[in-house]
Amino acid sequence: MALNNYTVQESNNLKLGQAGYDFVEAATVNSHTYVAITATVGCTVTAVSVDTNIWDSLTSVEIPVGTTIYGRWSSVTIGTGDKAIVYRG
Repeated sequence: MALNNYTVQESNNLKLGQAGYDFVEAATVNSHTYVAITATVGCTVTAVSVDTNIWDSLTSVEIPVGTTIYGRWSSVTIGTGDKAIVYRG
């Protein structure tokens, strides 16, 4: 995957969440490519990277409430009792 996959306008739209999002509560989402995860409560995240040369996969990473992390994942799992907004891109 090249870093210039998107035009400037497309990349700005992705950052704004214009591709949509999934509200995830103790589940796995894998229907889209995901570009950001915002913890609505402190949560544990496991995510599979689309390209491990650019972004690492995550395994049981603790994210504090209100924190947003960015990457490009094909699958995101939010831990038991946890909630997050997972943005599509």
